[in-house]
Amino acid sequence: MQPLSVEKSIWINAPRERVWQAITTPAQINQWWGGNDHWAFSALEVGAAVTFGYGSEAMQATIAVVDPPRQFSIKWPPQAQYHMIDIYTIYQLEEENGGTRVTVTETGFEALPDDIRQTRFDQTAKGYATVLDGLKAHVEGQ
Repeated sequence: MQPLSVEKSIWINAPRERVWQAITTPAQINQWWGGNDHWAFSALEVGAAVTFGYGSEAMQATIAVVDPPRQFSIKWPPQAQYHMIDIYTIYQLEEENGGTRVTVTETGFEALPDDIRQTRFDQTAKGYATVLDGLKAHVEGQ
């Protein structure tokens, strides 16, 4: 099967360095991500631990790429309640028209079982559209 990834993009009226801070600082992520989810990093470096959520429901991951202010990537290892393969969430930041184009890509949907693939893909696509709107509002509102 061909690779299947969710990709969403948004333009933000702010310098790339400001957007970089918003996507790599857990205190800021917790402000714009939405919902009751909680983000924490052990450090902003490759291999550092990432926690998303609370308590026994929290998902664990590692930071895969830190390339300021261009790319930030998180590797989500297999987690029984969600997926059975490594999933990558990649944030790309590009200067565009005096602001920043943020593109988020989440990989690995082709490896999901047929009966849940499209549902997970659609949920993730909808979720990232909402998340990016929250990021834009957070960054532009400061």
